[in-house]
Amino acid sequence: MSEQRYTDPSAPHHHEHHLRTPSAELGHEEKLRRQALHLRVLTVVLVLVMLMLVYAAAFDLNSWPEWVVFGGICAVAIGTIIALSPTRRG
Repeated sequence: MSEQRYTDPSAPHHHEHHLRTPSAELGHEEKLRRQALHLRVLTVVLVLVMLMLVYAAAFDLNSWPEWVVFGGICAVAIGTIIALSPTRRG
């Protein structure tokens, strides 16, 4: 029983340590800023993945079906960046 007392998150001694404030506790403007940050990070990651694919394609793709798949992957990545763009209207 005493062990449960120390692991109970509702116990008075329990202190939550958040690296950041949970989104549910933020105001609208703060949520928008956080979302914009996440979208910038996602865009950077997608661009890096595309650069790695371009590097791999330059040295490893030998036939047209491989290039078609490569083009499809790049089109999806670019479409995702456009769709998630914070300045996109609609």
